[in-house]
Amino acid sequence: MLKKFTDKATLPDQAKILFKSSISGGLSNIFAAWMIFVLVYETSYMSDALLLGITITVLTIIRTIITEAYLKQQKFSLKVSLGSYILFTFSVGLIWALFEYTQGSHNDEEIRNIIFLINFGLIAGSTAILSVWLPAFLFYVIPQAIAIFYVFINLDYEHNFFIAFTFLIFMAVMISTSLKINRTRKKEISLTQNNEELILDLNSEIDMRERAQMETEKGKQQLEFKVEERTRELQEANIYLEKVIEKKEEAERSLQHLAYHDELTNLPNKNLLVDRISQSIKISLRDNQQMAILFLDLDRFKTINDSLGHIIGDKLLKEVAVRLHETLREHDTVSRNGGDEFVVVLEKLKSYNEAIYIAKKVINNLTRPFDIHAHKIHIGASIGISVYPSDGDSPLILLRNADTAMYRAKKAGGNQLQFYDPSMSNQLRDRLELENELHTALSNNEFYLVYQPQISAETGVTIGVESLLRWNNNKHGEIPPERFVPLLEETGLIYTVGEWVIRQVIGFMSSLSENDVIFSINLSALQCSNQELLNFLEEEIRKSGIDPSRIEFEITETLLINDFVKTQSFLDKLHSLGCTIALDDFGTGYTSMTYLAKLPIDVIKIDKTLVRNIGKNYNLRSIVNAIVTMSNSLGVKNIFEGVETQSELETIIAMNGDIIQGYLFSKPLSEVDLLRWIGCEPADNVKYFDTYQKNNKSPV
Repeated sequence: MLKKFTDKATLPDQAKILFKSSISGGLSNIFAAWMIFVLVYETSYMSDALLLGITITVLTIIRTIITEAYLKQQKFSLKVSLGSYILFTFSVGLIWALFEYTQGSHNDEEIRNIIFLINFGLIAGSTAILSVWLPAFLFYVIPQAIAIFYVFINLDYEHNFFIAFTFLIFMAVMISTSLKINRTRKKEISLTQNNEELILDLNSEIDMRERAQMETEKGKQQLEFKVEERTRELQEANIYLEKVIEKKEEAERSLQHLAYHDELTNLPNKNLLVDRISQSIKISLRDNQQMAILFLDLDRFKTINDSLGHIIGDKLLKEVAVRLHETLREHDTVSRNGGDEFVVVLEKLKSYNEAIYIAKKVINNLTRPFDIHAHKIHIGASIGISVYPSDGDSPLILLRNADTAMYRAKKAGGNQLQFYDPSMSNQLRDRLELENELHTALSNNEFYLVYQPQISAETGVTIGVESLLRWNNNKHGEIPPERFVPLLEETGLIYTVGEWVIRQVIGFMSSLSENDVIFSINLSALQCSNQELLNFLEEEIRKSGIDPSRIEFEITETLLINDFVKTQSFLDKLHSLGCTIALDDFGTGYTSMTYLAKLPIDVIKIDKTLVRNIGKNYNLRSIVNAIVTMSNSLGVKNIFEGVETQSELETIIAMNGDIIQGYLFSKPLSEVDLLRWIGCEPADNVKYFDTYQKNNKSPV
């Protein structure tokens, strides 16, 4: 269609006239767009008008830059410049059309009519500016004409079809006018070109006659001079063409480089990486050698990037690229896979040990601190390794398996290497399947609670229970908590499931209103950063009417180390509701006694690893005895977890322990079994404790 309206003889001059009017036409569109924004200001169409103004302004500025570049420097070819011009002109017309389409539902008829009058003015004005090259005019007005005609047809007016027909007549007149202007302009250009050619021909003829008269006098000397002059011009033209060709080749080399290299680190990107792996596979197959893929992910990079900014993060990635180059062998390939992930291709390996040696060398090198903009930055690296041919025979399979192994290294704590094993893919698949099942577990009523009694070491009476979440999946059966609780946290389901647990426990407690048994509920680190949980708990306590001191929340030591200030604030608010707080797994971490004194901790739960064999291990008994003494001095109760033998029980009672929890007395019970347990307290428990108190054994 463009060829129909294109005359190669007049096209360059048409383009110059068109490009010179680009600024005035662009300003008209910009002015019209922002005038509409003022008209609809503080209406429901203000955001649409703002988007219209911004888009029209950006597109017009880009189009003007392109046309000015052609007019002043001819930076782009005529074909590219016209193509870009018509693209952005069509984009402006299309943006107007999209905005006009939204006017069909405009509440204010007067504003809508003004907007359409503005559009009519733009269409009418474009005939004078764009008709010099008809495709530009058509690409600009046709999208708008279609949109306006569609809106007119669908207006809730009595004479909407008449209005639409009138608009069609208007468009026919505009297109007819544009055709006439186009023909007139082309004729003017042709006449101008013909006149210029005639003048040039006439001047040429006069010059030729004058030169002929001079040549009769100068003869051979004049001819030689012309030959020399023409030779010099050809030489200059040849030099110019060589420079143009050189620049083109340089640009092509630059584009080729960008297509296969990472812009930030200048390392090979994934496109080139896949090719390098393919070549390495061929070499390994030919030479009967092994090759390995190291999939590397930086530890703590996201924290550094978020806290110190992207500039330092980008600089760190560049420094990592430099260190990797320094660490690897000359024939190895290092690539940036994206983000903070890098991939290393190790060729010509004789054994797995070489891959292990290089991977450890990489980890050690990246563990050294980085000095960036006065910041001393410490990172690590988790590396997954897949080996050809045992772990795959194609680049994508090797990369996928190395990525899987890296994920395992990351989950294991980071800053370490992990070889791929086929079981990893199965485990990853099982994990994804389990995660999918977890999303519907609550709605399918697959969760349930069990309660493990906590016995007073002094009286043998049950004074509390720990509420434990269980999952009986319809497809996989019973899923252990150590498998599904981390998934609850990773997927964010811990919030809704956590609220369900609190609601279930409080509901069950309401049925035991005459009992003073304390119910403890475990909280994850994510829940302790959720202030909405406090509002939810307060509302549940208010609705149930239970004594909040009967609710105990268990937290872990890791929570104190991660963010002590935020944890302290949360626990203070939780304690102010009247609930008690227990510190779980005490003695397995690095909790500072200073933290313990500052926090509203009512109970510490001594981990089962310190309880096991406590009656036989003197050193272990001394440590636990010190913990009991410390808790008594702070006015904090202690609970011994995992008590399973008579010897352990006797030792705990001897050192004046407070509360005992473990299979020696009871496994976790269902609601029905717990009601029976509390209602009929095991006589043997109470009898044993009475007997032991009478013996009056001295503490350990």
